[in-house]
Amino acid sequence: MKKLLLALVFVAGLTAPTTALATDANGNHNAYRWIVAGDTAKAPDGSTITMMGSGLLSAGPDKMASGGGTFSTSGGSSGHWSATAVQGFVNYGQTPGFPVPGANGGMTKLKVSLDNGSSGVLTIFCVLGSPPPSVMEGINLILGEGGSAEYTEQDGGFTLFIAS
Repeated sequence: MKKLLLALVFVAGLTAPTTALATDANGNHNAYRWIVAGDTAKAPDGSTITMMGSGLLSAGPDKMASGGGTFSTSGGSSGHWSATAVQGFVNYGQTPGFPVPGANGGMTKLKVSLDNGSSGVLTIFCVLGSPPPSVMEGINLILGEGGSAEYTEQDGGFTLFIAS
């Protein structure tokens, strides 16, 4: 519960009032602010990466992604990362009564670049709205060609998409 409250405070600091709200799961082409509030993903070997950041995305005809944040690994490396492109977005809709106006659940795949020279695909999952039953809140990160680092198991966190 403390983590959720802390995440809501983080989200409140990043958001501004908005008038464009996705009303159903068909808002895949709208613009959204994405937020990753300290999520961790685990690799098959047990190593972890924790990421925090925010930015904007539009998955429609004007595909774009911006923003980034910080990362740290269980191996001791840390640094900054940036979103370089969006590969797609699926909107899961809103949850009535959620305390952040315009908040939507969904899943996006962002191409990312880390300042340590690595690049790959960050998948962000938010389970507000009506997600598929197998979806869990969190992130996955696959870096490099041929699976040089695959953090594919969500290990906690808080994510959000806010219609902008």
